Amino acid sequence: MVNIKQIAEWKQIYEELYHVSILEKDFVFRPIGREEYKEVILMDLDLGKFQEHICQRTMIYPDDYDFSNGIAGVAVVLSDAILDASGLHLNQAEEILNVCRNEMLKFDYQMDCIIHEAFPEFSLEEISTWNVRKLMYYFSRAEWILKNLKGVVLQTVQEEESEQYPSDIQQPEFPEETPAQNPYIRPIREELVEAPSETKTSGQSKQKEADSDSIQSEEELLAMLAQSGAKVSKPMTNMEEIKPELTWFQHMDELSGDFD
Repeated sequence: MVNIKQIAEWKQIYEELYHVSILEKDFVFRPIGREEYKEVILMDLDLGKFQEHICQRTMIYPDDYDFSNGIAGVAVVLSDAILDASGLHLNQAEEILNVCRNEMLKFDYQMDCIIHEAFPEFSLEEISTWNVRKLMYYFSRAEWILKNLKGVVLQTVQEEESEQYPSDIQQPEFPEETPAQNPYIRPIREELVEAPSETKTSGQSKQKEADSDSIQSEEELLAMLAQSGAKVSKPMTNMEEIKPELTWFQHMDELSGDFD
């Protein structure tokens, strides 16, 4: 039977320890490292021998258990637990990474990293064990050191909205405010956005278009009257046609010679 004193001694040696009880028998093991796992893979063992070897490598208690001749199925269950604790199951590493990334969206974990950056003598594991008062004391100092002495711009990542509000609590809904509802927001008139020169040019072009439309309409009107059988004369375009008597003065100017 494992006692507390033994566990304390093992924790001084191994970083992580796990306990599993199978058929009322206690097993204490450590996770297997990636390089160790690669070594076992390169041994090219069959499935049964592979599972037994994984157990033998990582078993802390009992250290003399014979997995080859012991209770059937123990190596199968225990090796699966060892691989799960080591994060070596299929796609398990990606799932663990996503969990750790989501943790870094929380300000509590960000403070640990900021303190560790300013005071590298404290490990992240040690900082996580501090109480709130000690944590805030060192965080305020770390924040000042990084900003004023190292010129680091601190920018914390906010939690996602789904994490701020638990899924079982209905999130409050706020109506979207439109410019018409907000008296401090005035819509911009389009004609004020345009440049004055463009406005003037557009006004002149519109006037020219209106004049051409009126001329075209007058010609179309004369054509329609002519088709209906009405007598239509061509509009006068010069002063001689309007006032024919004025041509007499022009003829008088053209005469030359001696006259009584």
